[in-house]
Amino acid sequence: MRDDIERTLISSEDLARRVRELADEIAATYAGRPDGLVIVPILSGSVIFLADLIRCMPFKMRVGLMAVSSYRGATTQSRGARVLQPLGIDITDRHVLVLDDILDTGNTLRLVVDQLKRQNPASLRVCVLLRKPNKAPKSLQVDFVGFDIEDVFVVGYGLDYNDLYRNWPGIGVLKRELYA
Repeated sequence: MRDDIERTLISSEDLARRVRELADEIAATYAGRPDGLVIVPILSGSVIFLADLIRCMPFKMRVGLMAVSSYRGATTQSRGARVLQPLGIDITDRHVLVLDDILDTGNTLRLVVDQLKRQNPASLRVCVLLRKPNKAPKSLQVDFVGFDIEDVFVVGYGLDYNDLYRNWPGIGVLKRELYA
């Protein structure tokens, strides 16, 4: 696997530090809410981020899973976001935080946010681990961002190419010849 990674963009140590900082920012935002928080991770890419993040947050929470696919199979181009597994819990009048691994075109987040808004949450915020500011639509509000990155194809820490590399401990740039 190491031979497939062109370079490390974000080390596992930097990821761990920033995830703890994000947890602190989120905890400060939701402090004093006796009903806690509903976290909605977008599967499968955000699963490692979710696990690390929630272990750092000192309050009650529920996790409601959604599976959305934009990059099916061996592709680096979005084929349009579609919901594979809708949210299975009631979020009416609840504080909701959507968690995603990466924001580039915004298609996945826009689809999820629009669906969740129709369920009348008390509040709805978005947290992404990675954002590509040159591609991310300015109209899509993100409340918490782990890292702004350059426009390269990245894998690791839950992000994949053809369902591989999710277990790479940092964020790495995949060698172009593997997907071009």
